[in-house]
Amino acid sequence: MTDLRVRFGAILGLCLLPILIFSVILSLQTGSALYVTICVLAWCFAYTAIWFSTDKLILSPLRKIRLASMRFTKGDFKARVADLNRVPERISSLGMTFNQMADHISEREAKLLDNLIEKETLLREIHHRVKNNLQIIISLLNMQERKLTDVAGLEAIQETRSRINAIALVHRGLYEGDDLRVIRMDIFLKRLITELETGLDADEAGIDVDLEVTCDAMEPDVVIPVALFIVEALANSVKHGLAKGGTVSISLICENEEIIVSVVDNGQGVGAAPVTGVGYKLMRGFARQLGGEFNIQKRKKGHGVTLQFPFKEEASD
Repeated sequence: MTDLRVRFGAILGLCLLPILIFSVILSLQTGSALYVTICVLAWCFAYTAIWFSTDKLILSPLRKIRLASMRFTKGDFKARVADLNRVPERISSLGMTFNQMADHISEREAKLLDNLIEKETLLREIHHRVKNNLQIIISLLNMQERKLTDVAGLEAIQETRSRINAIALVHRGLYEGDDLRVIRMDIFLKRLITELETGLDADEAGIDVDLEVTCDAMEPDVVIPVALFIVEALANSVKHGLAKGGTVSISLICENEEIIVSVVDNGQGVGAAPVTGVGYKLMRGFARQLGGEFNIQKRKKGHGVTLQFPFKEEASD
């Protein structure tokens, strides 16, 4: 708008310049200095009058419309054009049109926001109820566990309970998080590891679990198989590799365009038999589900497994 005012002033000056030149020539011909002064003052008065009239009637209202539109574009939905009563009808109509458009957009935005909040509330309630239903299943398993004396049956119930609890934590992370589309992996895995340490009696067995997370957030469809993979790997390490205690290191690393999940212990190893067990079959299945690779680390001491799969970018809004 400043550039427009400068250009208007220059054009106005050029338009009035011939009148000034003609007046000066006439003044010089008459030889009267007073006449020259009057001509110059008249030209200045005409220039000033036209300038201020045009600025007040046209440029200033246009400037108000422009400022209101800029504020509205930046998210100030209360921005409106005011004080356009004494301006040309077309400019006043332009301001009124902008105000009407802003009113319609603001109303639609408010309705969309209300609908979004309502849907988000319902979705959080769904995740909450799913989590509660899974907790009920866990409670039923706990009741069944108290009636069993068979060691194999007890282990099967404990493993099933850990898997269901991992899925329940995913739904908890969704309804407690700020974004229903993703889960903060650092918070989620800390909760998961704490639950697993309690369920596997890791503290009583003298087992420490270290956690390293460099991934910020992941989608639920990815988090669930990753969580179940960690459940199986940690259970294998606690049961078969760390009978005398030790440390399990769990890491979730985002590297280039891949995600690497690693579970490594410093125990005596798990031997050959467990490699063909149910846990390893599940871990391979989780790797296939994610389109990745499952590997068993060959170590001189201890045992380790890794899950490597391509990074899936979040869908844009």
